[in-house]
Amino acid sequence: MAKQYDPADVGEAFKQVAGENDRAVIFVGGALLENALEQAILSRLREPQTNAEGDILFSERGILNTFSQKIWAAYFLKIIGPSVRRDIDLVRSIRNAAAHEMKSISFDGTPEIASRCRELNAVRDRIPQKAPPDLRENFIATVQFFTANLFLRSGDSRAEIAEAYQQSAPNLDR
Repeated sequence: MAKQYDPADVGEAFKQVAGENDRAVIFVGGALLENALEQAILSRLREPQTNAEGDILFSERGILNTFSQKIWAAYFLKIIGPSVRRDIDLVRSIRNAAAHEMKSISFDGTPEIASRCRELNAVRDRIPQKAPPDLRENFIATVQFFTANLFLRSGDSRAEIAEAYQQSAPNLDR
């Protein structure tokens, strides 16, 4: 099973990668979102009584071991709706594209990543803005938005990062 992070760790992780290269932002953002998705799923399931039971869920050979499987499980458990499932799957595919590209990558300069970032609708549809964010900002805001809302959805009342998005939690149902 993945390590449980305190919600404050999410904000700290983004502060640390703010000045890093795009690949680091993609990997950290994807990992944080996958972890939040896992916590939201766990909040709906019977709590594993042993490490062996926990491993059946999320270990390397577990029934929910991949990001894709967690996305679909959250969808069918009604933790997220269809448009949110699509956006989170785009984050997953952006992470995979970054992992498999051996050349230098960037949000603007890698066509596969840029086109998927342009498809992300979470920030554009749910958070009022004066101007459209650049692709890097859109990716980060999307990951933060969903991570915060998933912490809220999992019942984590300590989720300080989620407080700013408290009014938006129902948006996961879209």
